[in-house]
Amino acid sequence: MFKRVDNFKYLGTMVSKMNNRSVEVNARLIMANRAYYGLRNHMKSRIISRNIKILLYKTLIRPVLTYGAETWVLSKQDEHRLSIFERKIPRRICGPVIDGGRW
Repeated sequence: MFKRVDNFKYLGTMVSKMNNRSVEVNARLIMANRAYYGLRNHMKSRIISRNIKILLYKTLIRPVLTYGAETWVLSKQDEHRLSIFERKIPRRICGPVIDGGRW
């Protein structure tokens, strides 16, 4: 006999009973945050240049977030949450920036 579940992971993608993509977006955001915090010491290092940190972000963190994203149909809320994460990491890498005399 098979057990009924609300969601499960199949080939690295969360599948939910109601086919809700927010579950997958949440799981991807959590995994991308884990990838970032695993590299936190490298991202905070003053020895590593900003270009290398951006390269680390593009090659190690962003693919974790966007795996399977080609098939997602996103709501505005999911798009907003993904864009927040997309801005958060480069902002932490680059730090405060002066633009026209204002931070």
